[in-house]
Amino acid sequence: MKNMEIPPITTKLKTTIYIPDEVETLLDELFIKRMRDKNKTDRSALFCEGIRLLYEKEIGSSDNHK
Repeated sequence: MKNMEIPPITTKLKTTIYIPDEVETLLDELFIKRMRDKNKTDRSALFCEGIRLLYEKEIGSSDNHK
């Protein structure tokens, strides 16, 4: 799957997210894989990408919400 391009950050949101250990491990593995692939990312970008993918899956194309 092609990595989605995340637009520049325009809003800073601080939040606490509670996730199970298994999900934290998955997040770490994704982060490490992207770093090894020389695909600079951060955990915030991974969360943004996940939210966009979930939105597209449950609601439809993200192009409808711009």
